[in-house]
Amino acid sequence: MTSRARRARTSWLGARSVLSVLGSGVLLLVVVPLVAGAPWSAVGGALGAVPAVDLVALTAIWLAGLVAHTVTLTAALPGLTHRRALALSLTGSAVSNVLPFGGAAGIALNSRMVREWGFDRPAFVAYTVVTNVWDVLFKLGLPAVSLGWLLLVGGLAPGPLVAPVVAATVALALVSVAGAVVLVHDRVAATLGVLADRAAERVLRLLGSRREPRLAAATARTRAACRSVVGASWRWLTIGMAGYSLLLLALLWGCLRAAGGGVPPAVVFAAFALERVLTLAGVTPGGAGVVEVGLVGLLVAAGGDPIAAVAGTLLYRTFTYGLEIPVGGVALAVWLVRRRSSTGTPAASTALEQVPAR
Repeated sequence: MTSRARRARTSWLGARSVLSVLGSGVLLLVVVPLVAGAPWSAVGGALGAVPAVDLVALTAIWLAGLVAHTVTLTAALPGLTHRRALALSLTGSAVSNVLPFGGAAGIALNSRMVREWGFDRPAFVAYTVVTNVWDVLFKLGLPAVSLGWLLLVGGLAPGPLVAPVVAATVALALVSVAGAVVLVHDRVAATLGVLADRAAERVLRLLGSRREPRLAAATARTRAACRSVVGASWRWLTIGMAGYSLLLLALLWGCLRAAGGGVPPAVVFAAFALERVLTLAGVTPGGAGVVEVGLVGLLVAAGGDPIAAVAGTLLYRTFTYGLEIPVGGVALAVWLVRRRSSTGTPAASTALEQVPAR
């Protein structure tokens, strides 16, 4: 890549990052109150009225959810301790929540950490694929459950909630079928690998490179590793993700209740299902703005109090988004200090060397 091309790429990444951050700010500060019809002064009053004992209880639920998530992480990477799994979760989330399109940066940082702990690259690749697949399947599976619940509770008139739930349910079916076919069917996976190699080869030739792509071989190795992990640990993968999801649902319900919102359980579950799907949209750091607009819009459309909907949503996102940044930063700092003391080398420059600039 020429210096001119590098400068153009850097400029584009910088502009994209600025637009992403500005977009999240506009969504949070302008669109959220417009959607809810609730002034910020009233929302601030509702947040200020949340009792301290409720905040302590909500913090405990949030921490319990993080611990439950480590069950899935340790199942996906045999030999990983729960303490280190918690460090991976927090540091990866902190980076992802700060940087626009920061998911890749979080994965790169986690890769560096597990390599320092003695795990090889194939094990981490399988860990990343399996945990992300389980996460996506649960996030897309929740709307299906929500749709069934809403249909059973006919008195709630869930008309404005059905469209996003149905869309997410259809997406679940497509993703599940495609993933199952690729994972189980050797011939399909091999064909996709060959096609990927051919496409990569054309791109490399256009760039003037004579490297031979090996995506088919890499895909075969990754599939074998993932099938091994899933075959041995699918129960704990599922138990951990189910526990994590239930605790997040309890956190959302508690936040709405603490903010003064008396929302029916079926609507809370529908809101939670939509929120989980919206977190998959990585156009803003941690989905900031996108998640809040969708969650508030659904709660208000379902008849929730506008002020309580905004206040409860912001309280929930403070735990699931805002707190993860400083807590994850502390976890990263602790890892850096321990690494430096064990190796005797500067840690700050090398720990992030594989984190791509976003």
